[in-house]
Amino acid sequence: MQEQTKIKPSYAGICKFCRGEFEKAKMSQHLKNCKERARMEAETAKSSKGKKFVQTKLFHIVLEGKYNPQYWMHIEMPTDAQLIELDDFIRAVWVECCDHLSAFQIGEFYYESEPPSFDFSNIEILNPDEAASMEVNGTTSEESEDDEEDLEDSEDEEDYDKFDLEEEFEPFLLETIPDDIVAKLRPIHSRDDASKYLREELKVKIAAPKDKDRESIMQYFQLRERQRTVKFLIEMIEDHSLYAELGEVLSVGQKFSYTYDFGSSTNLNLRIVSERDGLMNPKDSVRLLARNLAPEFKCSVCDAPATLIFGGAWGDGNTYCKKHAKKFEGEGLLLPIVNSPRVGECGYDGPGSKYGHEFDI
Repeated sequence: MQEQTKIKPSYAGICKFCRGEFEKAKMSQHLKNCKERARMEAETAKSSKGKKFVQTKLFHIVLEGKYNPQYWMHIEMPTDAQLIELDDFIRAVWVECCDHLSAFQIGEFYYESEPPSFDFSNIEILNPDEAASMEVNGTTSEESEDDEEDLEDSEDEEDYDKFDLEEEFEPFLLETIPDDIVAKLRPIHSRDDASKYLREELKVKIAAPKDKDRESIMQYFQLRERQRTVKFLIEMIEDHSLYAELGEVLSVGQKFSYTYDFGSSTNLNLRIVSERDGLMNPKDSVRLLARNLAPEFKCSVCDAPATLIFGGAWGDGNTYCKKHAKKFEGEGLLLPIVNSPRVGECGYDGPGSKYGHEFDI
C-alpha cells in the first residue's frame, strides 16, 4: 500500500497593506512585492507626515507560536530599537495578562526582564525640622539625588564601552582564564571589541572524542571547559538585559526564541527575515505588516462557533458557544477566544487597546 504524503497546514493570513489573504509560507515573498505597500510607503514619504519620519535600517521579523504555529505575525523594527521594545509589543498584542517575567534566547544567551526592585538602604528618615527646612529652600533630598543620578547615568553611558581586563575581573578570576585568552584580551580597550573576539572563540567547533582514546577524551573535556569559560566572560562583558539593541545581537537569517511566563508559559519562535533602509515614525518602534487569520473553534457541545474557552484546558473539547458556557458561569474559568498563542492560558483575554484595532478579523 502506497504511503500517503502528509499535507502541511497552510495557516493563511492577511496583509495589512492590500488586505489580501495569503498562505503563511508565501507571506514574506508577498510583502516584498506588495504593490499597495510600495504605493502607501511612497505616498507617506512625500506627505507632510512623512517629513517627520526618519531614515533608518529596519529588520523584518516573523514571529510564530512554538507549539501552535497557526498564530504568526510579520513586523518591522529599527535595528537600533531595544529588545525591551519588542518585548513590550509582544506583551501588548499577544500575551500580557498578569505582568509575568519574560526572556529572549539568542544563541546560547538569555536576555531577560527583571522583577521590580527597591533599594531600602538609601532611605533617609528626616525629622520635621529638617523636612521643613528643605521645603523652604525649594529642594528635597530626592530632587538632589535625582540630579546626581542623571549626571552619573550620562557618565556611565560615555564610559560603558571602555574595557580594561584588570579592572573588569578580580585577580583570582584571571587565574582561571586560559593564558592565551588573557593575552588576547589584555591589549583590547573596547568592550565591543572584547565581545567580538570572545564570540569568535565561541564559534570554534569541538570534535567528538575518539572512542577509548584517553588523550582525545581529555582534550575534548578541556575544550568544553574552555568554551564554558568563554561563555562566562561574554556574560560578564556584554549587556544581556532587554536594553540591548536588536542590531547588536541579531542578524539577517538568525533564529531566536521568546518565553512569557515561566509557569504557564507561552513560547514563540522568531526569525530575522531581512534588513532594509526605510522610513519609520520616530514615535513608533514596531510596524505591523501581516498576521494570521483567526483560527475557528467550534463548540464542543453543539458545533456552533465557539467564543469562550475553559481556562487552562486548551484544545478540542474545551471550547463553548455562549449558550453552553453557562454551566461554567460563576466559576471564573471562562476566557474569550482570541487570536493569540496564549488563548486559554492564565488570565489572558486579548490584546491591549493600542493594537486591538490593527486587524478586525
